[in-house]
Amino acid sequence: MHTSNQGAGQAHDGRPPCMDHPQSDGAPGETGSAEAPSSRRVVAGVCLALVLACVAVYGRTLSHDFLNYDDPLYVTENTEVKAGLSWTNVGWAFTTDRAMYMHPLTWISHMIDCELYGLRPWGHHLTNLVLHAACSALLFLVLARMTRRLWPSALVAALFAIHPLHVESVAWVSERKDMLSMLFWTGAIGAYAGYRRRPGALRYLAVMFLFLLALLSKPMVVTLPFALLLLDYWPLDRVDRTAPFGAMARKTAWLTLEKAPLFLMTALFCAVTFMMQLRSNNLAFGEKVPMAARCANAAVVYVIYLAKTLWPAGLAAYYPHPITRPLWQVAGAAVILAFITLFCLRQARRRPYLIVGWFWYLGTLVPVIELVQAGTFSHADRYTYIPLIGVFIMMAWGGADLAAAWRVPRRAVAVASCAALAALAVCAVVQTGHWRNGETLFRHAIDSGNESSAAYNNLGVLALKQGRYDEAREYLTKALGLKADHVDALGNLGKLALDQGRYDEAKTDLTKALALKPDHVNVLNNLGMLATNELRFDEARAYLTKALELKPDHVDALNNMGRLLLEQGRFDEAKPYLTKVLALKPDHASALNNLGWYCMNQGQYDEAERCYRKALEIDPKFINAMNNMSIVLAMLGRPDEASTYVERAAALGRAR
Repeated sequence: MHTSNQGAGQAHDGRPPCMDHPQSDGAPGETGSAEAPSSRRVVAGVCLALVLACVAVYGRTLSHDFLNYDDPLYVTENTEVKAGLSWTNVGWAFTTDRAMYMHPLTWISHMIDCELYGLRPWGHHLTNLVLHAACSALLFLVLARMTRRLWPSALVAALFAIHPLHVESVAWVSERKDMLSMLFWTGAIGAYAGYRRRPGALRYLAVMFLFLLALLSKPMVVTLPFALLLLDYWPLDRVDRTAPFGAMARKTAWLTLEKAPLFLMTALFCAVTFMMQLRSNNLAFGEKVPMAARCANAAVVYVIYLAKTLWPAGLAAYYPHPITRPLWQVAGAAVILAFITLFCLRQARRRPYLIVGWFWYLGTLVPVIELVQAGTFSHADRYTYIPLIGVFIMMAWGGADLAAAWRVPRRAVAVASCAALAALAVCAVVQTGHWRNGETLFRHAIDSGNESSAAYNNLGVLALKQGRYDEAREYLTKALGLKADHVDALGNLGKLALDQGRYDEAKTDLTKALALKPDHVNVLNNLGMLATNELRFDEARAYLTKALELKPDHVDALNNMGRLLLEQGRFDEAKPYLTKVLALKPDHASALNNLGWYCMNQGQYDEAERCYRKALEIDPKFINAMNNMSIVLAMLGRPDEASTYVERAAALGRAR
């Protein structure tokens, strides 16, 4: 039931949802009692401006690379995703517990990208950009439709589009799930507003269907039914705000009962997500953080997000968990949160957008505020993607009310709003640049004061892959200095020692890492490689067999199993492993080198030469492939060419 609102400032808090077109109010804070209908051209112009703003901020991501931070899990080393769309892979998307979430639509979207673009990063970044622009425009349209206020709705959407806290969600390929879930979340809200105008079973089913799609994109959106209850209060005006509290409570109870199917969906996905996290041992860190400490961290993080909304400085990809927070931080955060909550409650009848925006912010963050500790970080910028909409609503409508009360000229309000948006856009462009690749990302994290073992480990991995062994050792040692039981850093330090031929040191680090995590596939693979190098073939086979049981498509373990069999002279058994590696990853230089070894043993010298040549095209500094190439060229009667490769291999060996 819609009721009229009484009291100062009520011309700015909402409009009946039964009108056909959003109304223009000129600009936030424009004085005057009447609002003229806006033309479709103005609405289209706002949508176009939002899209152009997204392109201006995020267009540079099209030149960015994949990161060594979750992108291998979601795309670059995911066999099913790289294979593209197929019924088999779609079935996998709905049944896998990879990444510890049930989000099949996200997997499918990455498969579509691989189908269209392969592993060219620009295409994957383009999809993120398009989805974010679509989310921004749809948010504007839905808000304008519900509230009958065009310019405050446009301001909320613009803040959403360009705020630096949202850079992580858009610039990181792996965070595709944020934009997909937001798109369906906003669609569900729009469908619910339509259902409220004209109730009907089909319209309610549309809400449920869009909610399901959002959940299948990212389970964080389980709070949608609660958000719909807030929207019932404002701007949909299903609760009489002039009625006594008891009458309001009874109406709210009926509205809650109406959403019982949505709450059941929420409960189901919460249970599934919790079980997946538990089964993947992703909640283990929470055992180190008592519930009181988690609550304290949550209070502080709520305020941190608010502070970074107003002053987006020191943003990073990873914020290490402090375990305990200083008492003054916790007490200060509690006071701030209590003050804002009490203020919004006092204004709940006169300015309902405040309580709706505030509870939107508090409530939609609950699944990721780390009360149930998943992972080892304290908070993450990506978690604000939907929750900050509530804060933006408070700012846009509150600013409009203040400007009207203080009779600020319309032009001054427009200039101030544009200046604030421009400043945020510049900050977002700068922040986007830090996501160019893994090295720029984690160097920035450290430089911004967010030093962590995760950041140093990722930098160590990059240095190791590029053969910068001294840098790799320095980074990995720093990672272990911050967290002595960092399994990945220990495993990577063992791999570094293995690559440098320091086998005793490698065995110590790898064995220690395996004791901490017995099912660590990379550690098992590296132990298998180490045992092969030391001719402990039975031990090597045991490690590699276990690694492949845990992950049958682990290309390095497959390659090392093939190499082990070659070392044992079991050539026919080795070939299927090597061909499988190259089917999964055609540019695997080591597998090509090993396949060349197989071909040379079989007298297939031309095929062996082809394998070695391709391996050296991929890795021009591959010394083993150079030595093998010299052998096969000698057998083909080309000694001059063979000697060239011998000399190149010797020169590289001396340089190392």
